[in-house]
Amino acid sequence: MDYLKINQFKCFVDTDISINQLTIMAGANGNGKSTSIQALLYFRRTIEHCGEWINGKYVLNKVNGMDVPLNGVYCLALGNSSFVLNRNASNNEIVLGLFNEEEEISVTYDVDNRDSKLYLTPKPPAKTETVNFPIFKQEFYYLNAERIGPRINQSMQFFDYPNAGWQGETTAQLLGLENGYFKVEDERRFGDTQSNYLQDQVNFWLDFIMKGVKIRVENSPNTLTAQILIENQFTISDPTLSTNLGFGISYILPILATGLTAKKGTYFIVENPEAHLHPSAQSKIGRFLAMVATAGINVIIETHSDHLINGIQIAVAEERINHEEITINFFNCEDNAIQPDVQPIMITSKGELSDWPKGFFDQTQIDYAKLFNLRKKDE
Repeated sequence: MDYLKINQFKCFVDTDISINQLTIMAGANGNGKSTSIQALLYFRRTIEHCGEWINGKYVLNKVNGMDVPLNGVYCLALGNSSFVLNRNASNNEIVLGLFNEEEEISVTYDVDNRDSKLYLTPKPPAKTETVNFPIFKQEFYYLNAERIGPRINQSMQFFDYPNAGWQGETTAQLLGLENGYFKVEDERRFGDTQSNYLQDQVNFWLDFIMKGVKIRVENSPNTLTAQILIENQFTISDPTLSTNLGFGISYILPILATGLTAKKGTYFIVENPEAHLHPSAQSKIGRFLAMVATAGINVIIETHSDHLINGIQIAVAEERINHEEITINFFNCEDNAIQPDVQPIMITSKGELSDWPKGFFDQTQIDYAKLFNLRKKDE
């Protein structure tokens, strides 16, 4: 188990957040889920911006004197330095890092609280002799909650490694890798399907999540664009533009494409994978992400969907993922608390939750009880 260290950053005074093979961030709005994701993204940006590239990975033995912008990369929009320093901070420093039982690395940032800046200044990092966290690999996959909607086509761009972009803007290009003949690893194939070509596997998984839906990608090298055509039961043999079939498909495709192509031992962070999906599809995307984690990718999910968590619980009960590899971090904030409380919830081998704290996806029961009482009152 790894832990994300956050000290004096936004709503957190000092907290450590569990990072498992499959990590779920859940809880009410404004209780620190997004802040924890932003902390990890900003730490990653520090590594890229201020570290060295040695033997095929990033190294942060020292800093290069460059400041780290608070906005732009990874869709970060943190504002200026006065916005990110916790209001109860004891000094003008922020600390972000990762640690486990064997190693630790953290970076302390100087915060100019008198003259608000659009950056933070990192100090030389505290470190151990070896640092092997996934965050130091070149491949790092992140999908923002605000992904792009349906488009007639997408521009083709250079990327250091195949990815769908931060908002899914290169999904078509990714799906068109090697003209659709990019091979997916066997452990990520859907069921007992035989073809391991990327577009075929995307279609198998897509049909599982949204019955009858298929996609096809057409590349246009002359215009540097790629186009996703979509087919369902009403358009069989006559695929239509993605703009004709709504947001759900365009929001889920970058998740499928990334999950099937991400390199083992890397981070895959996805915010609100349930967005624009029917509850049944939300449950099934949870099962898909459990499969991705089992295949060796470190998956981190921010979600408001109990259906998605149900899907992960089903994957555990079906023995498709080891329950010990899953942690649900429940973010909650009591009145007058100086920071949100982060409670780890585990899943048993039978797919049951180890705890069910107040406020954890209990609104359905609350509403049913209120309706029952209202109906009883009218009798």
